[in-house]
Amino acid sequence: MKTKRSLKWRSQHGAASVEFYVVSFFVFIPMVMAVLQLGLFFVAKNTVNLATFAAARAGAAAGGDKTAMANNFAKAVVPLFANTTVDVSNSNYATVFSEAYLKARVYMALPLLNSIEILNPTSASFTNFGIPKPGGGGRIIPTTNIMNDNRVLGGQTRADALLLKIEVRFCYRMPIPIIDKMVSIVLLGLDKDLPILPSLDPKDIACYSGVDGAYGIPIKSQAVIRMTEPPESGKIL
Repeated sequence: MKTKRSLKWRSQHGAASVEFYVVSFFVFIPMVMAVLQLGLFFVAKNTVNLATFAAARAGAAAGGDKTAMANNFAKAVVPLFANTTVDVSNSNYATVFSEAYLKARVYMALPLLNSIEILNPTSASFTNFGIPKPGGGGRIIPTTNIMNDNRVLGGQTRADALLLKIEVRFCYRMPIPIIDKMVSIVLLGLDKDLPILPSLDPKDIACYSGVDGAYGIPIKSQAVIRMTEPPESGKIL
C-alpha cells in the first residue's frame, strides 16, 4: 500500500522535471545560442578588419579610387556570404566564389547599412599640397621627393597627406534566430530609455532594426596605408 509520503515525493519529483525543462528552454538554450552568436561575431569582426586593410591597399594603389576599394572589400568578405550548404571543391570553387562575391557587392551597395569613408587625404590636403592634374580633371598630391618637403601646412606634412585612412561601416547580419531579435530589442531599448548614453547613429539604428529583413550588429573598422599612386581629388572628394 502506497503511503502519503511516497505519493508526495513522486509529485515533487514530477514538478522538478517540469521546472528543469522550463529552465532549460528559457535559460540554457538561449545561453548556448548567445555563445554561438558571439563566436560568429568575432569571426566576422576579424574578417571585416582584414577586408578593410585589403580595401585600403587597393585604394593606395589606385589613387584613392572608391570602386577599387569596394571591389576588394567585397572579395575579402566573401566567407561571410558563402553558401554554407554546399561542399566546396576544386570543381565548384569558382561558382561558389562568384555567387558569394555578387551577394557581397549587392549588400555593400546598401548605403543605409554599409559605407567606405575616406578620412585622409582631406580637401585641405589637396589645397595645401595638391598640384593641377596633368591633362586637367582636378588636383593630385605628388608622391615624389617627400623627404625634401618638410612643410607643415594645416597641421600635416605632405607625407601625412599621402597616408590613406579609411573607415568601413559594415552591418553584420546575425544568423542565429531569436538571439538576433533579443540583441536588437536590448540595444535599441537602451538607446531610448537611457538618455545618458550616446545616441545611436541612424545607420546603427537601421542595422539593429533589421531594415533589410535581418537583424544586425554594426562593425566599424579603420585602416591606414601609404599611397603609392598620387591621390586624385576627383576620386577622393
